Amino acid sequence: MSQTDSQTATPLLQSLPRTLATAIRDTLQLYTDHPSSREREQLVATLAQISPVGIFRADADGQVTYVNDRWCEITGMTLEQAQGNWSQAVHSEDWEQVMAAWTKSTQTRQPFRQEYRVHRADDTVIWVLGQAIVETDEQDQVVGYVGTITDITDRKQVELALQERATELTYVNTMLARTTALLKKRNQELDQFAYVASHDLKAPLRAIANLSEWLEEDLDELLPTESRHQMQLLRGRVHRMEALINGLLEYSRIGRLEAEIEPVDVNALLMEVIDSLALPPTFTIIVGKNMPTLKTKRLLLGQVFANLISNAVKHHPHDHGQVTISVQSQGGHYEFAVSDDGNGIAPEYHNKIFTIFQTLEARDTKESTGIGLSIVKKIIETEGGSITVDSQVGAGATFRFTWHP
Repeated sequence: MSQTDSQTATPLLQSLPRTLATAIRDTLQLYTDHPSSREREQLVATLAQISPVGIFRADADGQVTYVNDRWCEITGMTLEQAQGNWSQAVHSEDWEQVMAAWTKSTQTRQPFRQEYRVHRADDTVIWVLGQAIVETDEQDQVVGYVGTITDITDRKQVELALQERATELTYVNTMLARTTALLKKRNQELDQFAYVASHDLKAPLRAIANLSEWLEEDLDELLPTESRHQMQLLRGRVHRMEALINGLLEYSRIGRLEAEIEPVDVNALLMEVIDSLALPPTFTIIVGKNMPTLKTKRLLLGQVFANLISNAVKHHPHDHGQVTISVQSQGGHYEFAVSDDGNGIAPEYHNKIFTIFQTLEARDTKESTGIGLSIVKKIIETEGGSITVDSQVGAGATFRFTWHP
């Protein structure tokens, strides 16, 4: 083989396993150093037999003159079948593409390289990488072609599987984008509906409350004590209904409204919350000294503390009770505790108190919508935390919740 042939073979050698490529280079060198050596012939024969790729040789017309055993194993064809028409092993759907690439290679003398499917005699289909280079004589005339085929079925199956997953992922992302857009639209519609419903529900309630006050003022001394009590009871029901509507709106918006994430000094936040609640002056609120500064949603954390503190005060049997707020670092999150020295809660009611509209006292005895702790639980769980209560009757209650910064 001439030096030109060796140079032409370089792209093919680069695509082969290192040990095989080295052996082929050694063989080419033997052709140069010992053109008639028997050692050369033996090495070539051995190389062809141990090769992990199929090796073939064709004449100037493209007719196969030699294939090794591995070529036969890959294609499922015999040497005789290959000599008759090797291209019949090419899958019908790939045949035109392979022939076009082969024709172009023979016309331009450029290396042939093509991935295509082989339809074997046992009716199985595999993927191969076919490569070939031109052989020329000393006058630079084409005398034939030498090449390899490599079974790449496993690799192609992985590629096809990845393509399928990519297609599925694209579809899922498209559907997710559509669903997100639809959900955003529905949330906007729900907010609008909630606003209108709230306005339409509150308007007649305010009218009822105003009417009862006017009647009470107009009748004045003529209104019996029992009737006056009924008027006050009616207005109490109206105010409870307004609070219930506001609570439902607040509950429905949890998780749908975007809250800004910002650095939050929890101690300062608690001072603001306590001040805004206008608690009885005889009530004592103790805040632990080790409150952290978090990068979190200030509005939501403030809602949680406000509901828990006001709930403890509202249900306390005395005006001189005490609420203690503490915190413990739990590695990736914090556990806050809001404790009171009130009447406590029986264990059988520990789950019930977090259910919307559930109260442990008659509403006429203690004004309550039964939504506050439901809001607390929903906010905390929406933010990835959890809440529990530790309490016994007569021993106060401690609400513990986790919060992720």
